[in-house]
Amino acid sequence: MATEPELNPRAELLEDDFTAFVGPLLHGELAHRNYPGGAGTLSEVTDDGFSLMLADASLGDWCAVVPDADGVARGQWESPGAAIPRT
Repeated sequence: MATEPELNPRAELLEDDFTAFVGPLLHGELAHRNYPGGAGTLSEVTDDGFSLMLADASLGDWCAVVPDADGVARGQWESPGAAIPRT
């Protein structure tokens, strides 16, 4: 599980799958881009406006639902069998 992960852009993350985020992370839509297979250079990521990075390996099989700007979580789990019943 990624608990308080290091999110600063680092060149060592470029070689593997990672996800880049626009910072700061705020409630609502989470602006991000997946980089399957990595990226060629760090500037390729940062020049597109992404200031935070997280190696996909850090996430494992965990996922989360991010609340909208009004604080209501409207997302759904994407992995079969990972659904948590909501009331």
